[in-house]
Amino acid sequence: MAYDYRNSNQETQQFGDTQAAIAAGAALGDPRSPCVDEKAGVFTVVPKDYHVVDLEKFLPRPLRIKESVHLYDTDSFIAYVNNFKLPVSRIFFNTVEEEFIAVLDYHEVETAGWCGHTATFKPRRSVEFETWMASNRKQFTQVDFARFLEENMPDIVEPNSADLLQVALTFEAKKTVEFSSGVRLSNGQIQFQFDEVVRGTAQKGTMEVPEQFILGVPIHVNGPAYRIPVRLRWRLQEGKLIFWYEIVRPNRFIEDALKEIRERVAGETTMGILAGSVGAE
Repeated sequence: MAYDYRNSNQETQQFGDTQAAIAAGAALGDPRSPCVDEKAGVFTVVPKDYHVVDLEKFLPRPLRIKESVHLYDTDSFIAYVNNFKLPVSRIFFNTVEEEFIAVLDYHEVETAGWCGHTATFKPRRSVEFETWMASNRKQFTQVDFARFLEENMPDIVEPNSADLLQVALTFEAKKTVEFSSGVRLSNGQIQFQFDEVVRGTAQKGTMEVPEQFILGVPIHVNGPAYRIPVRLRWRLQEGKLIFWYEIVRPNRFIEDALKEIRERVAGETTMGILAGSVGAE
């Protein structure tokens, strides 16, 4: 079969073009001539496989800060933001998650920013407030309620601890009596009547407990204490007392505490706080 020289010339031409393209790529990919761009980074194209290599790790220090910091108290969050804030920095407050997010390298009006340097702060509830919230509206037997009061006595600021301790001790001492009724008095107390057998003789007696008491506890860790009213509730069940308490509008106190933190962050960083969240949902 005759050899087709025209095809041979075409293949030679194609081979030559390919070699020229490879040579050109190799010249552009000389690793001794890196591209340095303040925004894009430091990179080059290496001859092997002709792929782009990031050279930033070989620099004395990174070109920009890429960090996500999580702070645990208001003071630390404010200090960190003040150390690194820029004219483009923004602070967001996510009202659903109750979390502050500072994006320190945020966008300018007409120029995109990296948004890679962030600081977050989620105020933590105090142990005291969480303890009272955990048992809010939970029913107690007379003895269990007395023990709960004793364990958490330091959190109650009204009535005074001595009076409240006496109530708790009386509850424990009268655990075997049979209660017959309870009435609210004009002085804000609840008076319970009970029947008790003493040395074989049935005797009637009364005891009084406050219808309302006041907590003095912080909502968040290291936060100020709030005066939180609590209403005492009860019912008679086969001669026994069942108690529970209801914290008056706890969400209002949570909102007030968060508002106070928000105002402090805004004031001490001199930055406005935007209601919202950032990042992927």
